[in-house]
Amino acid sequence: MSGVTAPLGVALPIGAAFGMVAGLWGIGNPETVIRAARLVDRLLLGCFLFVTAVGAVVLYGLHALGVPMHFAPKPLYVFGVIAGGVLFGTGAAISGYFPGTALIALGEGRRDALAAIPGGLLGAAAWTGLFGTPVGQWLTTTANYGGLVAGGYLNAQTPGRMLAIAIGYAALAFILLKYLPRFRGGERCCLRELGGATPSEFERRMMRDTIAYLYEGTKERPGRRRPWFERIYRAQVAHPAFFTRTIAVVATGVAALVVLSIFLRQPFGQSTTYSWVVGELFMPHFAYSHQVIRSIGWEPLSDLGVLIGAFLTARFLSGRFTAFRPVVPPSWRHRFGPGRTKRAVAVFIGSFLTLFGARMAGGCTSGHTLSGGIQLSVSAWLFTASMLAAMVITARLVYRNADWSITPETDDHAVGSTTGSQVTPRWP
Repeated sequence: MSGVTAPLGVALPIGAAFGMVAGLWGIGNPETVIRAARLVDRLLLGCFLFVTAVGAVVLYGLHALGVPMHFAPKPLYVFGVIAGGVLFGTGAAISGYFPGTALIALGEGRRDALAAIPGGLLGAAAWTGLFGTPVGQWLTTTANYGGLVAGGYLNAQTPGRMLAIAIGYAALAFILLKYLPRFRGGERCCLRELGGATPSEFERRMMRDTIAYLYEGTKERPGRRRPWFERIYRAQVAHPAFFTRTIAVVATGVAALVVLSIFLRQPFGQSTTYSWVVGELFMPHFAYSHQVIRSIGWEPLSDLGVLIGAFLTARFLSGRFTAFRPVVPPSWRHRFGPGRTKRAVAVFIGSFLTLFGARMAGGCTSGHTLSGGIQLSVSAWLFTASMLAAMVITARLVYRNADWSITPETDDHAVGSTTGSQVTPRWP
């Protein structure tokens, strides 16, 4: 166990740094999550693989060198984790939001995030009420194997053995990243072209469309910012190889932030804040509220930092601040039309399911997939597998064969405008 406990105020800059990076990648845009669920753009999968692979080697490498760490793998209660992952993935595919990305979207001024936050709070409240019932207790106690990690329980593993497992996991992740194209139907694979190979014509169209949806609803004009930074937040974020050198360095920084939070006795997570707000304001006498309030760490402040970091990036760096203009993600509007009321209802329901599932499973994509994945937690892997399966199936049922592009047909020269779109991307 680590002998270092960070002051709560440290959470603000760490959360802000995470929010800035995630905002730069476009993870706060719901279309990014929807395209991941539709297997159109594998950016999120690539990010999670890269960050957890690097983070696991760094974490267990430091552990093997004798650096004390505050390991806190989530408990593996099989039925609750699977059910929570399925609910989480279903809600994410519908809404396009994770608990943390809803905060990023709010910082970016996305209007539909205003429906995601109350939906998430209601989902957290639903689990708070269910937790104390026989059903809730069965979900969290049946087939509960505790904090298992790859290879067994941590206190029974040598640091060297855990480092070897982490290196093996990283090798498998990088092999997948080497051969997995970012875009469905694309040719360029992630790490095989780390230096940046020339994209095909199809991939160039996908790049243009990616930047176009990221800038829908903004008033950003190309060329206003420094050319070197424009290359990063435009061309590199959309590059089909996933990780150019710059983005790979940034992803390594995210892994370092998560490892740092584990060292400072604050495993990274974001859905806990929703339950904390519910417990403090609405359901203070419930058993789950007592549990959350007693164990809460810096999550509320780190979540506030995420929101602030996303706002700073959107407003002053990337130019993706939408000022709460009405923008409906292209996948959604091509399937259900541009109606904002229907979209808001779907975001509310989807966010309800997402937070209900996250709290049932004991964590979300931050607490399970990132923090847990870096710790090589078995419950994190089970949650992530359940979530991804539910996302893919739900997206297939919900969006069917609807187009995902900004316009039904994107030519090789420009991306057309749609309602709410006020930017014409510029390309090198």
